[in-house]
Amino acid sequence: MSGTDTDIWTAIATGTGCGLVIIDDAGLIEYMSSELAEVSGVKAEQVVGKPWSDLVPAADTAIVDGDDSGVGLIDTTPVLAKVNFYPVGSEVDNSGRRVGVLRLSSQYVDYGEVFPFAVETASGIPSRRAMFELVESQLACQNRYQTPFSLIFLRIKNYRTFIEALGTEGWENTNRAVYDQLDSITRMADSVGLYDEATFWMILINSAPEGTKVTAEKIKLLAGAMKIDALDLFLSVAVAGVMGRPEEDSEALVQRGLVKLDKALDATSGMVVEE
Repeated sequence: MSGTDTDIWTAIATGTGCGLVIIDDAGLIEYMSSELAEVSGVKAEQVVGKPWSDLVPAADTAIVDGDDSGVGLIDTTPVLAKVNFYPVGSEVDNSGRRVGVLRLSSQYVDYGEVFPFAVETASGIPSRRAMFELVESQLACQNRYQTPFSLIFLRIKNYRTFIEALGTEGWENTNRAVYDQLDSITRMADSVGLYDEATFWMILINSAPEGTKVTAEKIKLLAGAMKIDALDLFLSVAVAGVMGRPEEDSEALVQRGLVKLDKALDATSGMVVEE
């Protein structure tokens, strides 16, 4: 693989937030992105030129069409079993050069504690722990590749009213409905989860301040338009967004976002986004 090809694949992996691996027609690894290396714990320089089957011997590397049900794993690299392969070229068969894609999003929760984006909520929504791990990963990418990202918080202000009327189980169903709506408007590389019982987080990859503001406005309109029919009551929400800073750690960034959220709760507009 030429240096130009490597630069292109690296730019794609960084820009989309996906983990990528390129395999030649003999099944040998030509390229592995730093994102995939980081979450799998496998160093790219140690595996380039070696068979993919040595890493995931039980994996089915047949070409799939949008199916995220990758099979086969070994104890040291379970994340690699979620890589799906697609043809490089027009021939859709099981031979030839292939690109493997791992979408690093909140949807990958199958492996619990082993997987970096594990969930802790009873309803299967990515948790606070998942958020911190994603923030740490994005800060590392920002330091390495200068890739901007942002963290958005959405707070449901009148949640206590719903809990009192619907009970805890009813509120969990409401949270699931909100999560599904937020997840439906995100890009493939972005992630959504639950910070606490009434606060959602969203991480936007490769997002500048203006794009973050537009997305925050969209989130506020979407969530604020949601109505709980059983109570004939709309959700009242506040939204805040902050940009990642290379000099910060994950704790500092999250706390800065929560401070902005407190300000958004008091603001007439219900929204505060860092310029």
